[in-house]
Amino acid sequence: MNGSELLQYSHLLAMLLAAGTVACVITGISYFFGPRAPNQRKLSPYECGVEDIIPLPRRFPVKFLQVAMLFLIFDVEAIALYPAVSVLKAASAVGEGFYVLATVGSFLALILLGFVYEWKKGAFEWIS
Repeated sequence: MNGSELLQYSHLLAMLLAAGTVACVITGISYFFGPRAPNQRKLSPYECGVEDIIPLPRRFPVKFLQVAMLFLIFDVEAIALYPAVSVLKAASAVGEGFYVLATVGSFLALILLGFVYEWKKGAFEWIS
């Protein structure tokens, strides 16, 4: 890469530096100037305005959360595949079709491997 090509990335570098600086400054301000008076009431969990009066008799099942996360993973897969498939015809006209197809194939193989792993672990069984 020559200097003019690297100059194109200077804006990205400046944005990353600015974002990192803002994050560090905000975290530092809250650390140095924030109140530090922990007590039992502040350290207790707060959920939806309901005070925790009695302990729960059993653990709350989180299968729905696991199914939702798996849905998001496979939904993102479909979103990531759309641009690659949409440029496949144009890439094959230029002679880069095999490269795009190999990239999409390796991506699908990794997703399939994750799918098989989750299946073997029993993540898709609602009642266990």
